[in-house]
Amino acid sequence: MTFIQLEFLVFFALVFTSYWLLRDRRHQNLLLAVSSAVFYGWVHPWFLLLLYGSAVTDYLVGLAMERKPHQKGALLTLSMAINLGMLGTFKYFDFFVENLTTALGTLGISSGLEPLGLFFPVGISFYTFQTMSYTIDVYRGELKPRANFLDYVVFVSFFPQLVAGPVERASNLIPQFERERVFSWDACRTGMNLAMWGAFKKVVIADTIALYVNKVYLLKEPAGPLLWAAALGFAIQILTDFSGYTDIARGTARALGIELMQNFDHPYLAVNPSEFWKRWHISFSSWIRDYLYIPLGGSRGGQLGVLKSTFGAMTLSGLWHGASWNFVAWGVYHAALLTGYRYVTPRIPATLRKGVFGRASAVLIMFGFTVVGWMIFRETHTDRLIRAFTINPVQATPDEWLATVVLLGICLVCSLPLFVALAIETWVTPRMQNSPWNLTAQTTTWAVLTLVIFVFTRSTVNDFIYFQF
Repeated sequence: MTFIQLEFLVFFALVFTSYWLLRDRRHQNLLLAVSSAVFYGWVHPWFLLLLYGSAVTDYLVGLAMERKPHQKGALLTLSMAINLGMLGTFKYFDFFVENLTTALGTLGISSGLEPLGLFFPVGISFYTFQTMSYTIDVYRGELKPRANFLDYVVFVSFFPQLVAGPVERASNLIPQFERERVFSWDACRTGMNLAMWGAFKKVVIADTIALYVNKVYLLKEPAGPLLWAAALGFAIQILTDFSGYTDIARGTARALGIELMQNFDHPYLAVNPSEFWKRWHISFSSWIRDYLYIPLGGSRGGQLGVLKSTFGAMTLSGLWHGASWNFVAWGVYHAALLTGYRYVTPRIPATLRKGVFGRASAVLIMFGFTVVGWMIFRETHTDRLIRAFTINPVQATPDEWLATVVLLGICLVCSLPLFVALAIETWVTPRMQNSPWNLTAQTTTWAVLTLVIFVFTRSTVNDFIYFQF
């Protein structure tokens, strides 16, 4: 079950109505726990075994840390071993076997190992990171372990953000499940705004441009210009697809009286890589910072220490996205960007950096670097990826040049709603807050978005991109 299926609309309507008819938060939490199990196990009920296996492990480890503080280190190691072992088995075991077999094969040695061919459980990367952050925070003394299993398991399995985030912190989410929630029309209204806009971005923009981008990447030998136009299209697709999911998650959660953290903040307006990672997938990038980058040394240890921490954290974050070398290369690429900008930016005059022209130029340059990164991220064929950076554009045929121009035009058209939304958010919304026409404008917008979504809805549903991670 996904957010853009009719089944979800019926499911959420039933949950929403039942939820607010219940007056006691414990009954509401029980409903959320049951409905989250239904949502996650809708197609593959066995997914629940892994979810609750991870949840129970870290729940018990947290309580044990409180009772046996002298064994905290061993308990944390146990938690990490179980969670990462589960994640590694389902996500990386076949990748490891295939690469080991290839490496040994070049030496004439048989590894004797065979891929398991395991089915990848949706959302496993997200909820394992979320439960691990719980035990790590308890270990650090930053969080008190919870004895109420129901409150804790709702934190782990809360269905709006279970499959693709945001990767929530226990310190933010658990207290919300521990207190009484009161129905709010304003929360429902703003939640509806978020959810409708998220559905629009997914169905109308992301799924539309995906039709053309995917066709290019299915070509055996696409011309360089066409491949780069597809990379630009993918930059639009992945932003609208992933932020669309997050907006629906935050909107539906808000309607239930739960506030999830902001996960995107106009990332393509960033002027440098550091700012980009403060705007893109914020919950994950902050997780990498707090639980990888800083423990690896962070900014301590001089330039060499920063280099080690940056490349270590970003390489692992790339590998988190999937068992493929292009994801590793993507992580290394962003580590190189962060390092390069760290040395170059201080040498640019402040008057140039802070001026309007300087900032606009910085945004365009950073966006160009981001598109290059998305090329590495999207292209899984190493030979084609190498060719994309070396091919001579004049080798494209007239038809391929025409296809490139058409795809660039599609990119422009699909970007227009994002520019319009940014303008409305910047200049119109602040002025409409106290206007008597505010509600009328919002309901009209909902009607228009619903109509457009209905028109663009297809018989086949494209999964959200980050479901595969």
